[in-house]
Amino acid sequence: MKNTKAFWFVLLFLAASALALPGQGASSERVAVPFSDPNKPGLVKAHLINGGIQVIGYEGKEVIVETTPRSRILTGEADEDKDRDEEKIEKKDKHAGMIRLKAGGGGLSVEESKNVIEISVPAWKSDLDLTVRVPESASLELHTVNGGTIKVENISGSIEVANVNGGISLTRIAGPVVAQTVNGDVSAVFTRLDGKTPLSLVTFNGDVDITIPGAAKADFKMRIDNEGDIFSDFQMALQNKSEKSVEDKRGQGGRYKLKIDKTVVGSINGGGQEITLKTFNGDILLRKGK
Repeated sequence: MKNTKAFWFVLLFLAASALALPGQGASSERVAVPFSDPNKPGLVKAHLINGGIQVIGYEGKEVIVETTPRSRILTGEADEDKDRDEEKIEKKDKHAGMIRLKAGGGGLSVEESKNVIEISVPAWKSDLDLTVRVPESASLELHTVNGGTIKVENISGSIEVANVNGGISLTRIAGPVVAQTVNGDVSAVFTRLDGKTPLSLVTFNGDVDITIPGAAKADFKMRIDNEGDIFSDFQMALQNKSEKSVEDKRGQGGRYKLKIDKTVVGSINGGGQEITLKTFNGDILLRKGK
């Protein structure tokens, strides 16, 4: 219908039994949300503080979100909470004779407007792992902070991912990528390159591992700031490119500072799409795919 704004809001409260037996899996929830215009590529955004994100492209038109609360028993949090509760009882007896009840689940918010679907979990909720199935042509913006890896597979749209304490794994992708983490490896396997949009894979502590088709044309900028090596399946003529910057504040009572940054540059198959690969501690691995 013309001039109609589709807006979906789903709020799920997930609860696991506080008396769950060892070995029992936490319950999961599932919700399907359509795009306003399923005939056009949509954008899916997912944001977590604690947990992992997995996105899988499929041939359908809806976005299917599944959540799995992490088991408190498996993570050892149950014992830690028990110790903390005992300490509190020793210090203050106002809860004497009462049993503390806990829910093991968290909350999920899914909103859709103008072909953009946003998935989020409140920071104060328990850890959740998200599994999201999206149309293959969808674009993604994914962010998490602690306790999980971001995994994406079978996506042809653009991908922007950021992690802090966890790795990033992208497989069977064909669109532009910007991926960055602090502690973890970053890997990407491309089925093709679009030949024009710059790509960037960056980590601070970890390896950068990229696979591209053997016939792809690309220009590489690769940099390892501390310890690591560059490995490649491709024959590539490399050169060291030094960029010098000078900051002279001696006239203002400051210091003279000279900084030289070295980046290894090279091209394959005559050059083309710009690809930046960077790590502080780790290796850079350039693999030849099919």
